[in-house]
Amino acid sequence: MYSDIKSVQLLVALLKEHGIRRVVCSPGNRNVPIVHSLEEDSFFETYSIVDERSAGFFGIGLIQRYREPVAICCTSGTAVCNYYSAVVEAYYQKLPLLIISADRNPYYLNQDEEQMLPQTEGFEKVTKKIVQLPMVKDEADEYICARKINEAILELNHHGMGPVQINIPLEAKLAQFHTETLPAVRKIQRHEKDESWKELAELLYTKKILVLYGQASPLQDEDIHIIEKFSKRFDAVIATDPLANLCCAGTISTFLLSRVLNAEEFEEMLCPDIVITLHSGYMSYVRSHLKSCKNRIVHWAVNESGTIIDPFMSIERVFEIESIQFMSKMLSYELESNSDNTSYIQEWQTKKELCDSNNVDIPWSDLYLAKELISGIPCNSKLHLANSSSVRLAAHFDIDKSIEVYCNRGANGIDGSASAYMGMAHAADELCYLLIGDLSFFYDMNSLWNNYISSNMRIVLSNNEGATLFHYTVGIDNVPCLDKNIAAEHNATAKGWVESRGFKYIKVTNEDELEEAIQVMADRTLTSPVFVEVFTDKEEDAKILRQFYASIRKANGLSNRGNILKKILKTVK
Repeated sequence: MYSDIKSVQLLVALLKEHGIRRVVCSPGNRNVPIVHSLEEDSFFETYSIVDERSAGFFGIGLIQRYREPVAICCTSGTAVCNYYSAVVEAYYQKLPLLIISADRNPYYLNQDEEQMLPQTEGFEKVTKKIVQLPMVKDEADEYICARKINEAILELNHHGMGPVQINIPLEAKLAQFHTETLPAVRKIQRHEKDESWKELAELLYTKKILVLYGQASPLQDEDIHIIEKFSKRFDAVIATDPLANLCCAGTISTFLLSRVLNAEEFEEMLCPDIVITLHSGYMSYVRSHLKSCKNRIVHWAVNESGTIIDPFMSIERVFEIESIQFMSKMLSYELESNSDNTSYIQEWQTKKELCDSNNVDIPWSDLYLAKELISGIPCNSKLHLANSSSVRLAAHFDIDKSIEVYCNRGANGIDGSASAYMGMAHAADELCYLLIGDLSFFYDMNSLWNNYISSNMRIVLSNNEGATLFHYTVGIDNVPCLDKNIAAEHNATAKGWVESRGFKYIKVTNEDELEEAIQVMADRTLTSPVFVEVFTDKEEDAKILRQFYASIRKANGLSNRGNILKKILKTVK
């Protein structure tokens, strides 16, 4: 029988999955659930060493003999301190020693609780990684616990070997052993450049593959060719948004489609078998939908650092390799012909075509502004989108592939959008556009307070005197005083400030004025930068956005889904 404590079960199960069978145990009360669970399982070979200092070095001897990771396990309190000299030795010998230290509830630290001390701080400079497991109370705790254990074990031999600590808090009622089987666990595997890529490629074959291609710089033609070949070989959908700066065979812009479909519809119609993530900063709501499908999908993360990033709670493999190299490796082996396997891309393309924003009549609003501006930007220009509403509004429409798109999506804050644009535009020769909301711009007004303003700058300020986002997600009907503090209503205008900084200022209040302003901005012969301030009404903007989604759903025979979009947007700044 195993311990009834879930974190102990997960620890034991993952030790088995990763093949760590030898554990040196020192006696104590707090680690009884761990030790007895290990000795009850015939997979493990346990050793009893009373003195923790000696136990640590005994473990080192086993590592030297077997040339594989060995665990040492002790109770809480000063017992952990006695491991220090052995851990230091393992660190400088670069030996994969796994320290499993039982602990008490961290709430009791420095509260006169017996055998309570900071059990992880002493090893910070002599271990490769330290993880503190949660007290498992629900499914989320269970997921985090398993992920942390995986991360710790993988670090034992990541970029060289060395010691790692897993600190596991355990409450009272320790010695209860009624659990007959260990829980199913997801073993996370890390792959590097010297893998058997043919076997990995075969795992993708005949599966529904969705590649989330996040924010990235434009690629060279030879790299684009590799992406196209990968998509064709594996019938893989390359899901993009404007920040990907990628438009080629196999790519599908998913922002509008993912907003129109709810999670249940996505799972029924388009759920993949394997999700591969490349780059970060992917803003499509496909991310939210995939979280709802976590029990149906497998996640492969590709990043050069080999970091375990698991937004869908379904990660199985992490590839420590650059994204184009990953695709090249997967293409390096000839597999059986897959020429007829194009169904998954076709499914996405069919759904995407049904959600064509060009078929919807959009009245005067910030959404109308985004549509007209994007269609009026000259080819080979650069476009910077301010974070929050600006970047999401622009993502509803197709942007010419010759236009490079930028946005501060790393931390998803509104601050610095205009300043980042100014730096980019000053260093560029092409026409450079910025679409920015009023709160973002006035927050970053000092972006124009410098000597680097140039004639290629084209700034479009969407001024609806507050934050439309909250009129959409919260609603003035629900919170009558919404504009006072939440939506930050104001009556500011940028005219005086931007004119003092040398910009040609254009005020826009309707469709005709916007059309004229877009034509002015496209004029490359102007010797001064241009600032266009577009005025709309935030409550009307929110209403039109709701109508926009409703009309697309109605045109495609989808039922009204009420407040689902509101719930999704409440999680997005």
